Amino acid sequence: MNDVQVKIGELQAKGWTLAALADELGNSVNAVEKWKVRDRYPANVGSVLLAMDALAKRRRAPKKRRYQPGSRRKQAE
Repeated sequence: MNDVQVKIGELQAKGWTLAALADELGNSVNAVEKWKVRDRYPANVGSVLLAMDALAKRRRAPKKRRYQPGSRRKQAE
């Protein structure tokens, strides 16, 4: 395991989801998933690790809505 995988595992143990991590880091969920399974590695590893350290110091994982209320409903045709 590399250091990015370890940090993602620690944050997930604290209740962070990959979607919440991606939102906070400014990346896509797909990118964070690839970091986790070691398919890819972030180009700016140092800043990503610093950001993950800052997230680990937070008391709770954020409970943000990824979509606006009502935006996921099917439109009547």
